Amino acid sequence: MRAATVGAVIITAIVTAAVTSAVWLVIFNLSETERGDAPVIVNEVSATRPATQVTPPPRPAVTASDPADYRVLAAKRLTIPVSGMMATHLTDTFGDDRGGGARAHQALDIMAPRGTPVVATEDGRIEKLFTSDQGGLTVYQFDPTRTYSYYYAHLDRYADDLAEGQAVKRGQVIGYVGFTGNASPEGPHLHFGIYKLGPDKRWHEGVPLNPFPVLGGTAPASHTLPNRNE
Repeated sequence: MRAATVGAVIITAIVTAAVTSAVWLVIFNLSETERGDAPVIVNEVSATRPATQVTPPPRPAVTASDPADYRVLAAKRLTIPVSGMMATHLTDTFGDDRGGGARAHQALDIMAPRGTPVVATEDGRIEKLFTSDQGGLTVYQFDPTRTYSYYYAHLDRYADDLAEGQAVKRGQVIGYVGFTGNASPEGPHLHFGIYKLGPDKRWHEGVPLNPFPVLGGTAPASHTLPNRNE
């Protein structure tokens, strides 16, 4: 009996020690976590995410075909940019299909014999002389307020001494009608565009406006402009 009692005491001691150890381990782990020393699992995505970037403010929107732009341009009474042409000679080609439906025509084609003088439609500044596959030999002229850009394309050649940054006067010869770029030799013409410039004043960007009513053609719906001949 005495041996059995001793055995029971030993077993009880072992169990008590095990339970006590387990309790202390739990307490120790909880304590470590509360102190913030517990290991942190880092999310790989968040760890490699770049620093937060400040979103730049949106640029002011430029409204396409704003009637106010047509009124401003009509008040300028722009000169038809091909020498000898009158409003009655013009045909509205703005919006015509180009490239089998791939794009719409964003300018006015003014048909004239090769070599006919092309003149500045108003006072302004030559912003860019550029040669492209589509437009051929081109001129970008800004108006005095740098609000609008006038685009002259398919030129046969520039006027002598024409240069970027040059001030030009209304009616001054800046080039000659041709068919450079993707124009047909059978139909030399001036491709004339008007663009409302964005806030950055980039010569190659802008909202296209129809030159036809501005130069004296019949205004599109919602635009009331006078007809005239020059």
